[in-house]
Amino acid sequence: MDAFTSRVYLLRHGEIATPGILCGHVDVALSDVGYEQMRLASAKLSRFDAIYSSPLKRCSTHAEFLARQHTINVQYNNALKEFNFGDWDGQDYQQLWQQNGKPHVGDFWQHPWQVKVPNGELMADFYARVEAWWQAFLVSLTESKHTQSLVISHAGVIKQILAIICHMPKQTNTHLNVFHLPYAGLITLDVYIDEQGQAWPKIVF
Repeated sequence: MDAFTSRVYLLRHGEIATPGILCGHVDVALSDVGYEQMRLASAKLSRFDAIYSSPLKRCSTHAEFLARQHTINVQYNNALKEFNFGDWDGQDYQQLWQQNGKPHVGDFWQHPWQVKVPNGELMADFYARVEAWWQAFLVSLTESKHTQSLVISHAGVIKQILAIICHMPKQTNTHLNVFHLPYAGLITLDVYIDEQGQAWPKIVF
């Protein structure tokens, strides 16, 4: 096959309508500010061959808007959902820090691979689903030869993808501390597909 480069944009959703909560699988909408943030971020981008999105509405609403503009379908995948915070999901973040139960939310942030959120997702399972999606996505780029793709997801998912690209040690929380991704934050990648179909992603600054 002929080598080619595919540009991939990773876009975090905008500000949510209920700020201050721990927002994982809870399905909250964007605020008016959040919609404007998404509009401004995506206005910088050219036409897409494909749009991939988390099905949660803080991502999907803008994904559908862009899909109508570009006359393409959104490809939704549950693997692009944020981490499932279980019993903590949707709770006020400051109140969670004041609770004395075990495990404490602070314990989780310090040791996310060792501490299980009550009725939530294991970090190992979260990593596995994001990694599986990313590897399948790279294969799809090789087969489809898309030149421009947009992925709309969440901070946790995008940070995990960046950790995979940067070959960070698996069972650490380094990526949670060294990557800061604001609302409607946009990451640009160039994925070089060589003659053997091997994908080589690079972060573009």
